[in-house]
Amino acid sequence: MANARMLVVFVISVLFGAIGTHAQTDQIKTSALPDIRVPMDALSKFCKGRVSWEDYSEYHMDLLRLAVRLSNANTKITPVCMDYPTEARRISMLQTGDQINTVFFGANNEREEKLLAAYVPIYLGTTGLRLFMLRAQSIDALDSVRTLDDLRTFSMGQGLGWPDSEILINNGFNVILGRYKTLHRMLSAERFDLYPRAYWQIAGEWSWMHEQAPGIVIHPGIALYYPLPIYFFVSPNYPELHEAIETGLKRAHSNGMMLDLIRSHFQTAPSFNQISLSDLHVLRIPNSQLSARSHEALRTYGLLD
Repeated sequence: MANARMLVVFVISVLFGAIGTHAQTDQIKTSALPDIRVPMDALSKFCKGRVSWEDYSEYHMDLLRLAVRLSNANTKITPVCMDYPTEARRISMLQTGDQINTVFFGANNEREEKLLAAYVPIYLGTTGLRLFMLRAQSIDALDSVRTLDDLRTFSMGQGLGWPDSEILINNGFNVILGRYKTLHRMLSAERFDLYPRAYWQIAGEWSWMHEQAPGIVIHPGIALYYPLPIYFFVSPNYPELHEAIETGLKRAHSNGMMLDLIRSHFQTAPSFNQISLSDLHVLRIPNSQLSARSHEALRTYGLLD
């Protein structure tokens, strides 16, 4: 009888020990992660107090919210209002991770080496498909373009620190640099001939840019393509946040929610609704600054490659 009681006590202790171990494991899985700190333009509606963070909407931010939700990670997104830094400045800020720890921008070898890239292109590869804003009087000239050499006769405006600049220069194009918020006005002032913008963004951007730069239009028939994914990049000091974001993005892609978002979001839907991909005459150039892993990501998740 004593032996039987000892056996019962042993079994109960084992069971409670197992339950305790599972409870600890669940606690580890759900333990709080650091906040995802993203830079926000001090002039944005949120930073000026015109909208709440819950009501603030940009495609990349709404996708990040979706990824965090699908990852089941115990973290939150915290916006950090600042004079929005250039891409070069954002890289150095991410390397320390003191003020911000997550940003989004175009990929290249240097960025992929220095930072942690979540290898799901957030615009499904349509960033490298470049359509052109131009002055209305230049439409006929661009209509006649059939080859890359034809296109190289036009100068192109690019933002400071954009990886596109090096891609274009390496492929023989004449590039004029400026700050993003002034490029459409530089185009209108004839500082350069063409302002290439990603397929997903050009229609939405034109809707406000042409108010500040009257006379600029979108050419609907000629496009340039080079492989250039945009990723969420995370500070190397926050690998757990990187894992959560990448996991959530993969789930959003596999269940179709990412494609639904890019087709319906107010920033990206105009291009998908107004510009037919099948009607474009696309000229292609290589991107020597892109890693093999990024080429693989474009093949896996992109709409074009």
